[in-house]
Amino acid sequence: MPAFPIDPKDGALDSVPDAALALCTLANSLVVADEAGAVHSLEMAASLGGAEAALFVWVTPEGDGRWWFRSLAALDPHWSATVLRSLHEGPCTWLAHAARSSEPVMVPSQGAAEREADPHGEGHETNSRRSWLIPAPSPPSSDALGLLILSGGWDEGSAATTQLLPVYRALALALAEWQQRRAREELVSRAHLTSRDLDLLRHESMGHGSKRIAAALDAEPKTIDCRFHRLNARLGVANRRDAVRLCRRYGLL
Repeated sequence: MPAFPIDPKDGALDSVPDAALALCTLANSLVVADEAGAVHSLEMAASLGGAEAALFVWVTPEGDGRWWFRSLAALDPHWSATVLRSLHEGPCTWLAHAARSSEPVMVPSQGAAEREADPHGEGHETNSRRSWLIPAPSPPSSDALGLLILSGGWDEGSAATTQLLPVYRALALALAEWQQRRAREELVSRAHLTSRDLDLLRHESMGHGSKRIAAALDAEPKTIDCRFHRLNARLGVANRRDAVRLCRRYGLL
């Protein structure tokens, strides 16, 4: 576990530079973290900003309007479960904000009615807690959404927390990369992907047909078609384009 220049329980925001340094340390620690380490990092990061709860969600489309969620929660499991349920039920303006903007925004935080809150501050506010929505933009090749949510009793213009937002944005990106890496490792293991499979998909991503791929790989076109057929089955997709899209989502191409 990373070492910190301050203890979050001792009023971390008395020194914003120290808190920022600690947040950077936490973000860097995710490069080698397992799931327990990632949850610990999220808990420590939330405490540094004075949050009472934290949730990171990484969402990918599964077709037919359905989404697949991966999440990490810290400090308040009941709040996180309520928010996750709201995100699943949709439609959700919080995820819509993450899809169209990279800017953090503060919204009312209110349990089961979270999804009805507008990202720009309008909603049915029922208590004093508020939430920071901190998107983690995906690269152009990926269709995944990342969103870090921090909930606490902050004022709208909480100066110390606002000063830490650039570092929280870096943490959100690190969490998205961590989730993508985990999903990538699972996909490679489940589909038994090899370097030869990825070479095949790289050619497809460049718009090459079977004849051109066969010439490049010193094979017959029908052999290339058979390889794609088997690869699509292992990946659980319908065609070559979907195979490329799936592997791009996880940073394999």
